[in-house]
Amino acid sequence: MSKVAPELHSLLNAQINNEMTASYNYLAMSAWFENTPYGGFAQWMLAQSQEETTHAMKFYHFLIDRGAKVELAAISTPPADFSSPLEVFETSLNQEEQVTTSIHQLYNMAETHRDHESKNLLNWFLDEQVGGKEAVQGMSDRLRLVGDNPLGLLQLDQEAAQRSPLIDTTTPEGN
Repeated sequence: MSKVAPELHSLLNAQINNEMTASYNYLAMSAWFENTPYGGFAQWMLAQSQEETTHAMKFYHFLIDRGAKVELAAISTPPADFSSPLEVFETSLNQEEQVTTSIHQLYNMAETHRDHESKNLLNWFLDEQVGGKEAVQGMSDRLRLVGDNPLGLLQLDQEAAQRSPLIDTTTPEGN
């Protein structure tokens, strides 16, 4: 028997979709960067994609552990074309703000239902979103500052490359 209020159950399932959509969007951003000279930004976005998938799985397991049914929904096709690294990061920032808003809504619903286990989970996500938004905002601000300066863009790309993916996505040599 589910230990999650029906309204909250529905929102938690929707959040799995939000996180997977974000993951898919970041994967598309990484793919776009792969066709530019900015391999570091591609790596950054790939790591973001993996992180969002991990977030979706936290919600997935939370529902399973509470005896609630996971109901997956379709994910729409992500944008695939961008005009600049700045546009990609601004799109990313907008996405992070949307995810943060949905987590706030989830928290408010959990509070309404006095669901302390859900609030505990969501507190972790609220803390996580602060760091995520700060990182994207910082990169967006710095990209805005360097504008079209090739040396500045390459420096930021090198810094972005320092963020490692959660898993190794390279293929072994010879395959």
